Amino acid sequence: MLAVAMLTVVLVAGLPGLHAAAPADSPGDAARGATLFSQRCAICHTVAGRGGKIGPDLTRVAGRAAASGGFAYSSALKKLAWKWTPANLDTFLKSPAKVAPGTMMPVLVANPDDRKAIIAYLSAQQR
Repeated sequence: MLAVAMLTVVLVAGLPGLHAAAPADSPGDAARGATLFSQRCAICHTVAGRGGKIGPDLTRVAGRAAASGGFAYSSALKKLAWKWTPANLDTFLKSPAKVAPGTMMPVLVANPDDRKAIIAYLSAQQR
């Protein structure tokens, strides 16, 4: 019985495409996050370090205080007394209106893997 269980583990572990998920800060997640950012976020935000479009520039957002960085933030975000940690970014991206009622951020990211990838990408934008 033990031999069958071990053989099953070896066979399943060796199948192409079946592997453990990469950690949220892996280069693969950041690369996927770049794609997601361009598809979902770039209409309003940039990571170019020279100001945002409709929303704020998100260069160096990871670790920064909410509503900081030279943008005309909503009063809802100005009242948010926290730093943009990965956990806080995740919470905000999951439901911006619940975190900061009255925020001007209209987009939410429901999929947790997508949020992790976007956060990994934003965390890499520290130039």
